[in-house]
Amino acid sequence: MIPAGPGPQDADPAYLAACRDAGLLVDTGAGHCVLGATQDPLSGRDYCLVEYAHPAPVTTEAAEALRRYATAVHPHTGGVLLRTGPGVRLGAPWTPHLTYLRHDPPTDADGSGGDAVSDVVIRAAGPEHQGRIRAWLADAFEAGAAQQNAPVHRGDAEVQADAVMAAPGRSSLVAVAGGAPAGHATLLPFTDEVTGTDYLELFDTLVAEPFDVRAVTARLVEASLARAARAGVPLLGNVVHGGATGTTEHGSRIVASLHGRGWRTEHVYWHAPNPTDTART
Repeated sequence: MIPAGPGPQDADPAYLAACRDAGLLVDTGAGHCVLGATQDPLSGRDYCLVEYAHPAPVTTEAAEALRRYATAVHPHTGGVLLRTGPGVRLGAPWTPHLTYLRHDPPTDADGSGGDAVSDVVIRAAGPEHQGRIRAWLADAFEAGAAQQNAPVHRGDAEVQADAVMAAPGRSSLVAVAGGAPAGHATLLPFTDEVTGTDYLELFDTLVAEPFDVRAVTARLVEASLARAARAGVPLLGNVVHGGATGTTEHGSRIVASLHGRGWRTEHVYWHAPNPTDTART
């Protein structure tokens, strides 16, 4: 996954020092940035990732200057991914690719609101739920790749699901109805290397039909917030826009809806195509 966190102006000095030592912090002539080639592990698409820039790009003109520099350094990637802080609005050819949001749980959060909805109970996943959660995660990887117009084989999606299941500190909540799992929320501890900020990441949530998807998802999120509160960290989530090849309106509507439910944007990854693209598509 692409690393997450707040705006580039909040970069951890240790991160910048490590990038400088590795030769990744470069002078563009108009400022400094951290960039390098990266590959989406599912789609196989290559990008040039601009993970940090100073001064932070807040206009399309500034972003285009970085794109020109990035595509000159990495001319054979399929586009540029640029991380910006919240509130930045870029015009064409840039489109939102991923939005990361945080929710700071109330100090008195106890997860009681997530205990039951229409005979659905939220509980910690047990050994009997792990196979179903693995399948749901594989479904999510397949759906995410399809949203990017980059379909993947089921086996590749299952490999990614296995990596999540085996991740240190991974935990899952399940919504149980009639003794059977109706949905899940899978959580991962996460430290953003750019800012040094610790989170509990809401990596994936899914509620199967015919259950009340909206209501049960809300209870899973409430229970996840309670876990974040006990850990003393914010809850982190993300919205995929499909900006590399698809439309972005649906993702933007989801972000707006989340803003109305206590979430706030930490940062956004924007995508722009590489005019010299010779990468695999």
